[in-house]
Amino acid sequence: MQERRAHRRHTFDGSVTYRQLGPDTTGRIRNLSEGGLLVELPELLSPGTQLDLVISVDDRSVRAEAEVAWAQELPTTPAGSYRHGVKFTRFELQDRLTWAVFIAKAFGE
Repeated sequence: MQERRAHRRHTFDGSVTYRQLGPDTTGRIRNLSEGGLLVELPELLSPGTQLDLVISVDDRSVRAEAEVAWAQELPTTPAGSYRHGVKFTRFELQDRLTWAVFIAKAFGE
């Protein structure tokens, strides 16, 4: 069965800072695309949860709004991180351009 994805995913190890309602929390990016991220977070969030993200790319930070599309209910690491698929819902124009340029340079797209 072939996957139906709008954007190609790329393996990536990087940090992401997110905010739901409280203070900023840090997680790890495991893969990325133009449309979203696979992240490991220290807490389990429900699908539909809205997040404000700050993604570190090269020497810059990109801000985006995102929504949790799915979450793995069991921890994936001994430290208790949970995998989440998040899809971007909004970028400011400059952040969208920075994200697209980063992907093109890093992964040849």
